[in-house]
Amino acid sequence: MSLELKNITRSFEGSVRETLKDITLTVQDGEFVCLVGPSGCGKSTLLNIIAGLDRPTSGELLMNGAPVAGPGADRAMMFQEHALYPWLNVIDNVKFGMKLAKVPKEEQDRRAEHYLKMVRLWEFREYRIHEISGGMKQRTALARALCLNSPVLLMDEPFSALDKQTTNKLRADLEQIWEETKKTIVFVTHSVEEAVFLADRIVVLSDNPGCIKDIFTVDLPRPREIDSAEFLAVRHKILSCVEREVEKLAKEEYDQ
Repeated sequence: MSLELKNITRSFEGSVRETLKDITLTVQDGEFVCLVGPSGCGKSTLLNIIAGLDRPTSGELLMNGAPVAGPGADRAMMFQEHALYPWLNVIDNVKFGMKLAKVPKEEQDRRAEHYLKMVRLWEFREYRIHEISGGMKQRTALARALCLNSPVLLMDEPFSALDKQTTNKLRADLEQIWEETKKTIVFVTHSVEEAVFLADRIVVLSDNPGCIKDIFTVDLPRPREIDSAEFLAVRHKILSCVEREVEKLAKEEYDQ
């Protein structure tokens, strides 16, 4: 299921410049794409537009050639905060979206078991949310998103609030899950290392207004070793591109 963004522009009332301007991008079926760029460059705004939670001021979003005007079952969203319900246990949180979608109970049970085992939380299915760690909460949120069986998974900095060790483990888990499920993933991150570890392509957004600065294809074998010379070379190349945007933004703010 291809995802097409055509000349997406988003401006907000009271702002002198567009938050996003002329974003044109095609994401292919099964591709893992990461969005990186300076803070405030519009990464999350763009993801919200893809999710249908926000609408562009101009431009068009297409799924398999059909216009998209709002949220849909073909796109599941995972936020930075896990957004779990503390009064429900793990498995009931995972089933929550399926209940809203009126998935039959037997199918809810089957999917919940399948994906909780995939994220290695089946033994914790009866635990309350306050009884599990931050990493386990994010794995619960991931299982909930996967249970919707949406071909496109949208992720907004889901690991940014976690410690380094937990983050590294969840990155590896996500890569394995992506390879198993063949989902299309669009992933927002502030970490270039994370983007190089996960992505087939990395889209660098510039700021003021947010537009596509560059797109890098990450042609490294998987699983990727973050300490390898090849990995570090790609990371340095992309980090240099992002840092130039940060320096440009700082200079513009200073000169005003």
